[in-house]
Amino acid sequence: MNRTILLSFIFAFLVFSGACKEKASVSKSGPAKTSGKVVSQEDEAKGPKVEEEVFLYEKNGRRDPFVSLLVAAQQAPSKGETPLESYDVNSIRILGIVWNEKGHYAEVILPDGKSYTLREGMTIGLHKGKIQRISQSSIVIKERVKDYKGEIKSKETILKLREEEEE
Repeated sequence: MNRTILLSFIFAFLVFSGACKEKASVSKSGPAKTSGKVVSQEDEAKGPKVEEEVFLYEKNGRRDPFVSLLVAAQQAPSKGETPLESYDVNSIRILGIVWNEKGHYAEVILPDGKSYTLREGMTIGLHKGKIQRISQSSIVIKERVKDYKGEIKSKETILKLREEEEE
């Protein structure tokens, strides 16, 4: 019993004696250089002057770090004004292409089962793609889509006329 009391007093003494000491400030600078300045004790009591670093964030050319990349990818484009602008370009099927001296025309079918006739320059697809060219075997559509960074890029989609129907 006496032994445990003695050990607890020694332990408490060591803890309190170490906690009450002031820590000596460690300076990492080299040997002190003497100059012609006289430093009073009041200036030393205030402590060393500390310069704060100011960080300036420049937004130019950078994306907003607080905007999630996944949220931008999940936002679906709104439905268009015409039924041709309400579906993705890849979901449209070509039924046939005809041409005459005025140009090429394409007959397409949408996923809802309705068919439409397309000409060059018409707007089609969710991303407001323009029909660039209709050839005898394909339609070239140029869309402007946003990538994962939010930058708008041109995307060229080629829809080919199918020779045989798939079953």
